Amino acid sequence: MTERETTGKTIIEGGYVVSYDGGQHRLLRQGVVVFEGDEILHVGPSYSGEVDHKIDAKGKLVSPGFINMHALASTSITHLRLDGMMSGLNASREYVVDGEGEMDLVGEDLEIASKFAVVELLKGGATTSVTITPMAPSRWASPRAQAEVIADTVGELGARAYVSHQYRSAAKYWDEEGICHYAWNEEAGKAGLVNALEFAKSVHGSHDGRVQAMLFPYQFDTCSPALLQATREVAWEAGLLIHMHAAQSLYEFRESMRRYGKTPVQFLDEMGFLDSDVILTHVLYTTFNPLSGLPKADMSDIERLARAGVTVAHCPVLYSRGVRGEGMLRSFGEYLEAGCNMVLGTDTFPMDMIVEMRCAATMGKLAQLDPLAVTAGDVFNSATLGAAKALGRTDLGRLSPGAKADIVIVDLSRLHVGLVDDPIKTLVYMASQNDIETVIVDGKAVVEEGCVRGVDEAELAQRANEVNQKQKMAFVRQNPQGLLAQELFPPTFPVED
Repeated sequence: MTERETTGKTIIEGGYVVSYDGGQHRLLRQGVVVFEGDEILHVGPSYSGEVDHKIDAKGKLVSPGFINMHALASTSITHLRLDGMMSGLNASREYVVDGEGEMDLVGEDLEIASKFAVVELLKGGATTSVTITPMAPSRWASPRAQAEVIADTVGELGARAYVSHQYRSAAKYWDEEGICHYAWNEEAGKAGLVNALEFAKSVHGSHDGRVQAMLFPYQFDTCSPALLQATREVAWEAGLLIHMHAAQSLYEFRESMRRYGKTPVQFLDEMGFLDSDVILTHVLYTTFNPLSGLPKADMSDIERLARAGVTVAHCPVLYSRGVRGEGMLRSFGEYLEAGCNMVLGTDTFPMDMIVEMRCAATMGKLAQLDPLAVTAGDVFNSATLGAAKALGRTDLGRLSPGAKADIVIVDLSRLHVGLVDDPIKTLVYMASQNDIETVIVDGKAVVEEGCVRGVDEAELAQRANEVNQKQKMAFVRQNPQGLLAQELFPPTFPVED
């Protein structure tokens, strides 16, 4: 597709088409998809009507666009912190501050980071993403401009996203003995909710409806019961979804037991917070996880989530890098069997939804020691239909008449993916974002021949790495332990200039 191909009917033909029959995905081995404007008109084995444009998909998979349900957009710029000490560093009491700091992305650096993130999301197959900005290590709130610039960048690059600006009523810090403490500020939390709602109203439905908004109380343990209750009420009144980190760490789980005598899931359920409009990210520490330290593991937390209709966003690649097996989820397959709506997010990097599906499937098998515990179909559904359900959208995550023309075309003719019996299995277990040839959002091609339209990717990569290095050195200067760069981020091998 080219710039002039923006009107009339377009047919995608000759490929493996993942169609939707109203109840589940079905595969057409040589199917067609016809769309006009932002809407799919026809999906089937053939089409006899006239068309204006044709896309040859022979040897390719034609899939509904993937939905990335948890993408920390502005931190995609600060990766390559693996095999270092960063994950073990904690903020001291003196480091809990207000205002703008050296590590906050602002100005041109923020614009570069946002563009880099959205380009990553699109190349990773996410036609829709739930994009958030993280708190600086121990600030009350990151600048609202971070969310505003991401929303504008999503709109400019033709993506679809739900963007939110986070808030909380406490910041965490650790004392010299490594004990976690919370510095509370209820007024900051209330002001944050007001700010988040103002932001949501300012962007919700912008860019031809492609940019929507959510409420995002940042973490369960840094939000007071009063702030959570206020969020619950505002969400119902404004008709906004709620997105929150919950039960993501052992110290959070223990803090909940200390404060309330209840697990995070139990507390949220019993206060009336949980509903079908709630997306909880991670949810690793529950009554089902033996690492939680309860006398006996059971499914009661998982059953509460299922009864309430809550969506659980799983980010397996991120947690696969840990050392305590936290990302096992204990387990994706059993959450599904209990009736939880399971979806996938990339969290930080890489923002490759195909790799995320593969990791979810393989880690799910490992967690249950069962090769059939989590299948390619399970994770594909989570990245499409499950995510669309979480967003309350019947026009996303599927290829069917009336749905949005959000389409991903994956080349399965290359050698490493060339053994195709079941193309969904080939996609999940063998492919990556490098095999994504075309991404269409709202009927417009935003990725062609693997490249995002209108973006000099080589230049963007160079400028993004410059910001990456600035962020790295800012962290070195500000880390409370006073560690050197080589101590924080040790090189894999000795480096010589």
